[in-house]
Amino acid sequence: MISVRIIPGDQTGNFPEGTLLLDALLEMGIIMKTPCGGKGICGKCRTHVEGVLSDKTDAEIKAIGNKPGIRLACQTKLSGDVSVSIHESQYTGPKTYPAVNQKNHYAIAVDVGTTSVRLALVDVSHGMEYHLDHFLNPQRRFGHDVISRIAAAKDPESRKSMTRMICQGIFTAIKRALQSMNLPDFCIEKIVFSGNTTMMYLLFGLDVSGLGRYPFTAKHLDFHDAVPGEDNNLLFSHARISAIPAVSAFLGGDFLGGLTLCHQKEFSENTFFIDLGTNGEMFLICAPEEIYAASCAMGPALEGMNISCGMTADEGAVTHVRLDLEELVFSMIGQGPPTGLTGTALIDLTALFLSEGLISKNGAIVADLNQRHLPAPARLEHGKTSKQIHLWNDIVVSQKDIRNLQLAKAACLSSARLLLQKAGCKAEDVRHVLIAGAFGAHLDLDHFRQLGFLPDFSRATWRDLGNTSLQAAAAACVTGQFVREAENLRKRVTEVELARNPTFTHEFISALNF
Repeated sequence: MISVRIIPGDQTGNFPEGTLLLDALLEMGIIMKTPCGGKGICGKCRTHVEGVLSDKTDAEIKAIGNKPGIRLACQTKLSGDVSVSIHESQYTGPKTYPAVNQKNHYAIAVDVGTTSVRLALVDVSHGMEYHLDHFLNPQRRFGHDVISRIAAAKDPESRKSMTRMICQGIFTAIKRALQSMNLPDFCIEKIVFSGNTTMMYLLFGLDVSGLGRYPFTAKHLDFHDAVPGEDNNLLFSHARISAIPAVSAFLGGDFLGGLTLCHQKEFSENTFFIDLGTNGEMFLICAPEEIYAASCAMGPALEGMNISCGMTADEGAVTHVRLDLEELVFSMIGQGPPTGLTGTALIDLTALFLSEGLISKNGAIVADLNQRHLPAPARLEHGKTSKQIHLWNDIVVSQKDIRNLQLAKAACLSSARLLLQKAGCKAEDVRHVLIAGAFGAHLDLDHFRQLGFLPDFSRATWRDLGNTSLQAAAAACVTGQFVREAENLRKRVTEVELARNPTFTHEFISALNF
């Protein structure tokens, strides 16, 4: 075992040789910012380390050079005892917290997403919700999607690690926020979680094996008496802990929370809803008692993962791209040079490349691209395995990136088509299209529709609802009636199981082209 010592504070931990420094720090309660998902392109997890470590990767050298003692935690593996000099600002970053009154009643809402975790403080006294923090789900080291994590959880130790990681991350973030607001732990009366069924099972330390094999059954749909993790010392012993109930193995509390919010907003017919993320949960309300629902695996490309220069919406991330006088112009978060692309930027670029004839309808970068006039600063490059289009600094869009976006689009469109078929509903009958998720809030709808992620709901009004999973958890913090309403709505849902549909493969393939 290798010793890791944190300076200042003299905290120590012991880990097996080869452990990623990022994971070791996480186990010690330090969540480093890694908006690029550990690809080493954003440089946010740089830190000063002394000791025996793995050689610098190409990504490290490109991001931070060869300065002695400076490493990227996401790229560095432990080879011997080390000392890590770290300041709190390196892993929390600047945050603005709300002014609080200790006399009020407070709760915490948590959206446990496959890719990202988001927390909000809820002032129960006044029904107000305040963003507290967000960070990448540390379980991603076991895979970027639920299927990978279910497979990894076959090993009991891996399952325990995933539960420990997510609990450590959430409760560390809560405690840090409360300390910054000078709000005592006992002021938190309730903590409500929301997320897909797999994320809830891993949070509460439940066996996920049934979620990953036919007939895909979930033994637990309600989590009234569940306790996150196995270490009660992490918990707020005085706070009531609960979660939004699930519908099935594929339709979790994030889905049911979104449905309940829509019901409260009186969307009672001709309504199509989709929560865009690593998983795409969707439902179609034909009439108050006629609700059809499905879930599709879209992959993490929309959230900035599984793409060459992808990252979440953090400092240095390009969020949108437009064409202005034959030049690609970008919007980004923060100042300085851009370091990566969000999923919304990849959608913009793909739509623009398609319009300019730089990629074909089947998603392929055109063969004669080097002979075409490319909008500045784009230029063709040949990467290690395929063509790629170089943009700003070291940012590229590869053929594989476009393919990953294409797979997400095909999963989304084919699932929506089959949902409509099962409900006996035509696209032109839909009057409301509701898009949920943190990703959807920043989406360029014109580009999204141009790429064909959804059927042509030509007569519908499109609307962004934001992160309905977090909103549902916040609503459940304010009143127990929200969960009771969700449980009643669950009885009306008819699940369309795409895995059992014999035409799904055909629909998926036919939906691949842009």
